[in-house]
Amino acid sequence: TIAIMAAMVLSVTFATNDLASKNAQKEHLWVMQKLLPGSKTFTVEPYDGEDANIRSVHKGETGFVIETVTRGYAGDIVMLIGVSHDGKVTGLTIRDMQETPGLGMSAMWDEQFLAQFLNTSGGVAIGQPGEDAFSGATGSDTTETDTYVDGISGATVTSKAIARCVNSAVSYVTGADIDSGATSWGG
Repeated sequence: TIAIMAAMVLSVTFATNDLASKNAQKEHLWVMQKLLPGSKTFTVEPYDGEDANIRSVHKGETGFVIETVTRGYAGDIVMLIGVSHDGKVTGLTIRDMQETPGLGMSAMWDEQFLAQFLNTSGGVAIGQPGEDAFSGATGSDTTETDTYVDGISGATVTSKAIARCVNSAVSYVTGADIDSGATSWGG
């Protein structure tokens, strides 16, 4: 009877794992559809480029959802970013981060901060034109910046990492050869 009970527990475990996997896939599809309006299905595109920030590429009917990962202040920041065929950011969400609670971690749910990236076309930097690396700008005089956004107070490194992810995603879709290095220090 112990063997029968063990087999039953094992079969329930497999069924539960399968259900959890299917639910995770459905949730992932739903999120991608929200990030890239008008797209219903997605196919994984192979990525063999040189941008280490790009983890995976999902092609939809109206553009791409790019999964990015880059180093923040306290660890990796994983994002999904929707980019239309014309190179505009249609949506973005942070999927995982380990930033400092109360500072960088607030980027995960700060809608005002994240909304600044919508409809941008790459070349995004944190701060204002002419600022140095420690006050919020890119820290690089060679970066072509089209749009400056306000970072999260006390979380400059985190803010710059998110900008770097957005720039990488747009660069993939547009084929632009931009420097997506949003900061010269801290990732």
